[in-house]
Amino acid sequence: MTNAYQLDNIKVFYQQKCSLDLPHLTIANHHCIALLGDNGAGKSTLLNLLAFLNKPNQGQIKLAGRTIKSELSPQQRRSIGYVNQQPFLLSGSVASNIDLALKLQGIPASERPQRTAKAIARVNLSHLAKQTATTLSGGELKRAAIARAIAHDPDILLLDEPFSHLDQNHIHQLETIIEQLAAQKDKTIIFSTHDRLQGAALADTTLNLIKGQITKSPLLNVFHGQLDQHFFDTGSITIHTTSQHQASHIAIDPHEIIISNEVLSSSMRNHFTGRLTAIAEEAGTIHLTINCGERFYAIISPDALADLNLTIGKSIYLSFKSTAVSVF
Repeated sequence: MTNAYQLDNIKVFYQQKCSLDLPHLTIANHHCIALLGDNGAGKSTLLNLLAFLNKPNQGQIKLAGRTIKSELSPQQRRSIGYVNQQPFLLSGSVASNIDLALKLQGIPASERPQRTAKAIARVNLSHLAKQTATTLSGGELKRAAIARAIAHDPDILLLDEPFSHLDQNHIHQLETIIEQLAAQKDKTIIFSTHDRLQGAALADTTLNLIKGQITKSPLLNVFHGQLDQHFFDTGSITIHTTSQHQASHIAIDPHEIIISNEVLSSSMRNHFTGRLTAIAEEAGTIHLTINCGERFYAIISPDALADLNLTIGKSIYLSFKSTAVSVF
């Protein structure tokens, strides 16, 4: 099967600093992918490349197996729908904005009313189709922008921080829309978010970005600090690693953290005690949040939750091997 994208030897520089460095990245067709990372990690830079709004300073990008050396063809352009962080709609109605987008995509006039109505219905905005777009709330505006992006039925939909600056009600509505779009087996959905749990829950695959680089380490336990002779000091706790290389960040896989009610007698070098502050269920697993001077996330099974008799506020122990710590 042809991949949606293949990126090789990509580098993007901003103010003489490398803001994106991707030796090789393949994004499979017909999947929902979440780009995870904090502000400045390179998520928007990567999405702008995937939308072909910007070009890399170095490297090449393949779209559906074809190397893009200059401008996209009209057919290739129609294969991508893109919604940026702060979408802009013209002062006409929601429907007229979508109709104009379809016209610019070369969709015949006879097809545009039906496509417009269908796109608006898919984002639950039919009751606002005739409303002036500039009077929409933030959540309504993002849904209208998504409708505009999907009206011409693109193969790929790119969403840059679609949940930013929205209340919980609008976030839930957008999550439902993304789930429904991702359920179409012939579509590729790529969205960015700084909410790691949200990304993992919605997407088939997550890509973790830190300082413009893809890391295999889950971003649920990422700490900033200083490494000295195997010991990483976060300023609050010290974590033993297997590395002596200079580094300013570490990450610990939440699946590698062992939770217990007593101190374990084992060869693991890292042991901490903390207060359990949150318990959540995600995709059949239990996600724990523990405050040990730093906030840790651990993932356990429902059976382990019952066996440990865990409750909010309980003091528990967590342990993990030095090899569970990724240094970068």
